[in-house]
Amino acid sequence: MLIKGRTGSGKTSILEACSILSSGKSFKTCDIKDCIAKNSSSFYIESVFDDFEGYSRTVSIGYDKGGNKRILIDGNISSRKELLNIVYPVVHSPDDMLIISGSPKFRRDLIDRICFIEDKNYFDDMSEYLRFIRNKNAALKEGNSEIVRYLNAAAAPLIDKIRKKRYVSCETINKNIEFLSEKLFSEMKISFSYNIDENCYEKLDSKLERELEKGFSLYGPHLDVINITTEVGDAKNNISMGETYINSFLIKLAELNIYAGKNEFPIFLIDDIFVFVDDDTKKILFRELESLKNQILMTSSIENLNNFNNMEVFYLSM
Repeated sequence: MLIKGRTGSGKTSILEACSILSSGKSFKTCDIKDCIAKNSSSFYIESVFDDFEGYSRTVSIGYDKGGNKRILIDGNISSRKELLNIVYPVVHSPDDMLIISGSPKFRRDLIDRICFIEDKNYFDDMSEYLRFIRNKNAALKEGNSEIVRYLNAAAAPLIDKIRKKRYVSCETINKNIEFLSEKLFSEMKISFSYNIDENCYEKLDSKLERELEKGFSLYGPHLDVINITTEVGDAKNNISMGETYINSFLIKLAELNIYAGKNEFPIFLIDDIFVFVDDDTKKILFRELESLKNQILMTSSIENLNNFNNMEVFYLSM
C-alpha cells in the first residue's frame, strides 16, 4: 500500500506506529517519549498482526511521560523480547542513508539486527552486555578499580561472543548485498568490514587508567567501528547522494532476504519512497518490491508514482 499526502499530513506517523507495534521501538527517535503528541500525557496503539508462524495476534502498546510502558500480546502482559519473537518490521527511510554516511553507531545497529535474525539469543547477549556497561560506568565514577577489573574479567567472554556473532553477520549481509547488487545494479559494490581484537581482557585492562580518569567506559562492542566500503573506497566520501540512497535501500533488501531464507516475511515499511533516484532506478526497485512476499507499506509526498499501477493508494488530507 502507498500512503500519499502533503508534508505534515501524518504519513510518517502511521509508519512509526506500525514500527512501535511490531518492534517496541520508533525508527524516528531513540526516546519513545518523543512519540507522545503535544499536550498529551501518553499514547496507546493497537493492531492485529499475522506473526511469523501465520497466526493472528493482537498487539497493543501504551506509554506515558512517567516512563511507564506496557506491551500486551493477545491481552497478556509481555516484553519487547517476546514481541520480537513473533513479528518484526524492516524499515527504510532517508535517515537510513546514515548507515553509509553516518557514524559507526548506525552500522552497529544494522549488524545487531542481522545478529538477532540469525540468533534470537543475541537479544539476551546485548541486554547482558548493556548491564555490564551500566555497572562498570557506576564503578568508574566511584573510582573503584577493583570492581572494574572484576567486571572486565567477567565480561570478556561475552564481548568475544558478541564480536564473533557480529563478524559472521557482516559476512552474511555482504553475501546478500552482493547477490542483490549483481541482480539489480551490477556496477554497485558495497561491503561491511569488522575487525575483532584478540586478547580482549588485556585491551580492557590497558584502558583502565584512562577510564578511571574519564569516569566512563572507553572500550567495548558499544563503541566498535564497523566500516563500509565500495569499489572506489570509503563509502562515506566517494559516492553521490543518489548512490547512497540506492545502497541503503539494497541493504534493507538484503535484510529482508536474510529473513526470507528463514521463511520469515516481516512487514516492510518505507518512508518517503525512492527520493533522490531517477525514474529508471525507480522502475528497477519497484520490480524488485513486486517480487517480494512481504507486506509493504510506503509513503510519498512529492514523488510521482502514477506509472506504477500494481498498488493500493491511500490519500491523507490535512
